[in-house]
Amino acid sequence: MAAARKKNRARTKKRTTTAAPRSSATSRMATGFAAMTGAQKVAWACLHALVLAVPLAMSNWTWLPGVHLPFTFDQFDIVKVFVQRGITLVAFGAWAWHVLVNGGTVRRTKVDYLILAVLGWFALSAIFSIHPPTAVFGKYRRFEGLLSFITYATMFFLAVQFLDRLSRVRSLARTLFVSGTLVSLYGVLQYLGIDPLTWGRLPFEESRSFSTYGNPNLLGGFIVFPLVISLALALSEKDHRWRIAYSGGFFVTVVCWITAFTRGAWIGGAVGLAIIIFAAWRMRTRLTRGDWIFSGGIAAVAAFVVVRSLGADDPVMNVSRRLVSIFEFERGSALTRFQIWDSAWRATLDRPVLGFGLDTFRLLFPGYKPIEYTQTAGYISVADNVHNYVLQMMTAVGIPGVLLLYGLFLTVAALSARNAFARPDPGQDNSRLVLSGFWAASAAYITHLSFGLSVTGSTFLLWIAMAALLAPIARTVDVRPPTWGVFAAAGVLALVLVASVGNIVYIAADNAYLKARLGGAYERRLANAETAVRRNPYNDMYRAEVGLAHSDGFSQLVSQARSTQMQGGDPGPLMTEAEVRFRRAEQSFLETIEFVEWEYDNYVFLASLYNNGAETLSREYNQKALAIARRGIEVSEFGPAIRVQYAIALGREGNLDEAEQQMRYAVEMDHRFLESHLLLANILEEQGEYEEALEYYEKVRALNPDFPEIDSIIEEVETSAGVSLDQ
Repeated sequence: MAAARKKNRARTKKRTTTAAPRSSATSRMATGFAAMTGAQKVAWACLHALVLAVPLAMSNWTWLPGVHLPFTFDQFDIVKVFVQRGITLVAFGAWAWHVLVNGGTVRRTKVDYLILAVLGWFALSAIFSIHPPTAVFGKYRRFEGLLSFITYATMFFLAVQFLDRLSRVRSLARTLFVSGTLVSLYGVLQYLGIDPLTWGRLPFEESRSFSTYGNPNLLGGFIVFPLVISLALALSEKDHRWRIAYSGGFFVTVVCWITAFTRGAWIGGAVGLAIIIFAAWRMRTRLTRGDWIFSGGIAAVAAFVVVRSLGADDPVMNVSRRLVSIFEFERGSALTRFQIWDSAWRATLDRPVLGFGLDTFRLLFPGYKPIEYTQTAGYISVADNVHNYVLQMMTAVGIPGVLLLYGLFLTVAALSARNAFARPDPGQDNSRLVLSGFWAASAAYITHLSFGLSVTGSTFLLWIAMAALLAPIARTVDVRPPTWGVFAAAGVLALVLVASVGNIVYIAADNAYLKARLGGAYERRLANAETAVRRNPYNDMYRAEVGLAHSDGFSQLVSQARSTQMQGGDPGPLMTEAEVRFRRAEQSFLETIEFVEWEYDNYVFLASLYNNGAETLSREYNQKALAIARRGIEVSEFGPAIRVQYAIALGREGNLDEAEQQMRYAVEMDHRFLESHLLLANILEEQGEYEEALEYYEKVRALNPDFPEIDSIIEEVETSAGVSLDQ
């Protein structure tokens, strides 16, 4: 009997330590924690550095004296990826050193195996991708390949290890508030026309906030996080000075949120704000007089910005017209979005299980886009993102991959909701509202992804937010340091060092690419392009730049040879060297096409090179121009640029009827594509169809009134057609 009572007491004790009441999650986060070791402090500081530095990172610092150019060609995404991966490597190395040398605890969540399943499926998809390098590293200026998802998972794991108490969750939220306020403040300055940095021609409307993200759509995705978190901090803060600071940051973020004029972010942000307001009501949050004053001020300024926008002629900069355009499905960006979504769905049906590989949508889109997309968006537009995360991931990793990923999101939401939205016990404050903020911000961002873009500079925050939500309910596993721990820790640090060097080389490659794109002498441009490829051989744009350097160098020598001949000199040596550059360009483009056969642009580059070679070197290159153009048409049926090159080669063969047909098709695809109108006019003129040729020459002049000698060309054709200028 005594033994039985002893056994029952042991069972009772065990149940008491493992089955805590619902409200104990927060209490466990507030007591009984040992001081951090030096390695832990480094890792914890790195988490703060991630949240602070990644949103601010970019390579344009032209406001500094003597700085006239950015450091990298991609001034935003590649820099954020570099900072993100570099800090994560240091954080992981420091944490691994602590556990392997000192032992301690490892915190586990109920979604750890689900995350491993997601990564495993994504890795399998990358292996069978249409282009594994892109699936692993991500497409240039997106970079959301398998490596980025591994980085997300690593950050999630590290955040779970450290966000073991509400004070730390709040500390990380405060850092996000700082970075978000700074990013928003810069965006507001841009809206007001006060930008200390020098930018080139912007591919979007002036006065739209884009801040350190380089694009209003990308900025909008980031903004929903500080938008919600700053309000949660303000409503849960006791110190009135901090409460004012948080409210001020929220005010700046609201203005930036509006002036990005990004509809997906507006919808996502509204969802997040609604959730956090509901959470504040549920937790019986009391508003002070200062809160009401701030609320009124924020509402007044927001209303002023909205009303001010109503006078804008540009529909993008007009809040009312921007909102209405969401439902205008038959024109504008809404129409092109539906066309892109349709292309993504048809691509998914072709590879529904494993998909095409992460971040490969730019490669597959030319082969799936309808002719209507080219007619609406123009020949030069290529969608590198679906603007719908579900469809984006379906094309990337197949339907099972999407179910795994969104199953992860839903599982985290379900597991954390009870703790995040629990009402405080009598006498307790509503500090748990910060957890509600992370829950609401996650919901806001995922909603935004249904209409917007996912980039590493924003999506990493979703994974950190999920860690903040699950950390309070994670279980702890005690770990003793192994006898070989020091050696293992040294090995991990060595790997971290090697990966860090690779990370530096990765961004240094883009610096070389920038120098190559700046042009200059042939030798210098070529050397920079080859340096970029040597440092990062997995980027197909770097490879194509080598071919373009040779191709432009070839054209320069041909031009010099013609000038020399006109002056009575011997063009032979120049043409000999030109042929060398031609063959190098040909070889480079062929290798690039072999490396990434789905990239449409490279076929246009090579077909153009062959046409130039047939014109200046040998007619034998005309057959090669025809062959490579046909391959390009197979890659993109509705690409007018490759059909222009095809028609040029057809015309050289004397097949004017087929060349005319190709150009009529190209004109049908895009009425704004000047080259197709010009070539069709040339073909019609050569066939003696002067009156119709005039129509297309007039269209050339309408598209570009400054086109060289267009007036004299039209005058000559009018004369040939017997049409007087007075008629």
